[in-house]
Amino acid sequence: QAIFAQAVGASGSFPSLHQHFGSAAMAEEKAVTLARVAERAERFDEMRGFMEERVMSGNPLSNEERDMFSAAFKNALSERRHAVRVAVGVAQLEEAEGRPENRGLALGYKSKVETELTEICTKAVTLLDSHLVPKAATAEDKTFYLKMQGDYYRYAAEFADGEARRSSAEKATAAYASGMASAAELLAAHPIRLGLALNYSVFQHEVLKKTEEAVMTAQTALNTASSDLANLPPEMQNDAVLTMQLLQDNLGLWRQ
Repeated sequence: QAIFAQAVGASGSFPSLHQHFGSAAMAEEKAVTLARVAERAERFDEMRGFMEERVMSGNPLSNEERDMFSAAFKNALSERRHAVRVAVGVAQLEEAEGRPENRGLALGYKSKVETELTEICTKAVTLLDSHLVPKAATAEDKTFYLKMQGDYYRYAAEFADGEARRSSAEKATAAYASGMASAAELLAAHPIRLGLALNYSVFQHEVLKKTEEAVMTAQTALNTASSDLANLPPEMQNDAVLTMQLLQDNLGLWRQ
């Protein structure tokens, strides 16, 4: 009865649609505002939680919110990827210096962080698969989210073994391939299209160990973007040029 009473206005009537949707909009704005505060404070796990609330509200994300969602998960994951690499280095050092117990402690810590990594990747791809990709209204949004989906399956594959690695790699391949198809609707020099090609080629090289395919993906993206750069809006050109340089750098390394 108390819950029912709260849902009914003081006059005994139910809240209007305007009131209902106004409160929903306020909840979205609150989540985004708190995410901005958490980002400034470099508390990325909390930022991730606030952006998850925003996604779960159901309304499409603005471009700023889309970037905040990506940044929240990327930063939460990056510090853990670094921690895993440090733990691996410590374990190798302890083994080389004849301290097997210390090596075991380092590997145990690595396993703990990898569990956190897996949880973050799983949450990211679940939100993308269930909410963001199906509701993407433009080719730009869809490409952005499919790229992110491929990235997080790639991150999961990097630290997995056996069947888990194979499964994550297959899902990453499917997401990247879908992203490339969606990206065909964008200008060839669009930063999101170039960023997708960059990350897909890195995945092909580092996870799939298919360097020839990685070279083809990167070179094709570079060739088509070079002839299309002048058609890009001025505010996008700097990002496009930077990504093209990264593609060129990778091609130089992979062809050695």
